[in-house]
Amino acid sequence: MSPAGIALLLSLAGGDAPQPADSETLARLHRVLAAVREKAGLNDLESSPELRRLAERRAADIAAAPAQRRLPHPVPLDDAVDDSPELAGRAITERVTVVPAAVSGLERARAAWDDPEDGAPALDDATIAFGLGAWLTADRELVLVALFEAAVPIADREALERLIVDEINGVRADHGLVALTPNEALREVARAHSETMAREGLMGHRAPDGSMPADRMRAAGIGFRLSGENVARSLRGLGSTRGVIEGWMASPGHRRNILTPDFRETAIGIAVAADGAVYVTQLFIEP
Repeated sequence: MSPAGIALLLSLAGGDAPQPADSETLARLHRVLAAVREKAGLNDLESSPELRRLAERRAADIAAAPAQRRLPHPVPLDDAVDDSPELAGRAITERVTVVPAAVSGLERARAAWDDPEDGAPALDDATIAFGLGAWLTADRELVLVALFEAAVPIADREALERLIVDEINGVRADHGLVALTPNEALREVARAHSETMAREGLMGHRAPDGSMPADRMRAAGIGFRLSGENVARSLRGLGSTRGVIEGWMASPGHRRNILTPDFRETAIGIAVAADGAVYVTQLFIEP
């Protein structure tokens, strides 16, 4: 039975039961998090509905457990993320705090973060989104589960660029097409356009200087008979490539580039903006 179901049965039986924290408690928790990040010179984090739902479930599980078995959570975070399809491939970390019943009001909200300045993911500049779950136990302790999503460090960009190429080639194989060969010169052009989009906060094929994909490839000395370009922006960080490829396959123009039989070479270029948004450019050519 779910923690909410147990709480309902206990309530009907007239006993104390775990229950979700009220909206004011959640608002205080959010305000304290925002204040801590502001003090550190960081922007507010995006609130993720998917992270919030998982955080609420995990907080409810902890609150329903006997006091001596509340921590650690019986289901490892990695397993919980794997069981949540909407979180697949995202880099998630967890922070759990249990605040004694004797602490109340704003002090309870502050105590829930347990000195977040001390190395918490709340202050990691790679963190791009969060979700909070807060429940009260039967003995009125506050259980806070905070889930944070991080962008994969830029040092891993090359590995992720290769991964997307591999996944695109998997899509082509599913459609009976030959694999595309990675082209290093193309990658430099693709990266440069992604970096321009990230810096300027724009999404599109035309750069601020008016150049189009074919112009940029020719300027780099790349010859071709046929060319194409796909671009994408993701707010989920570099932890997931699935959404980018699914988005391309759902768009007729992007899908056509991926499934063009005549294309033989490709490259992916990734850049991360200051706000954590990820820009992706894919180039295709028939030499």
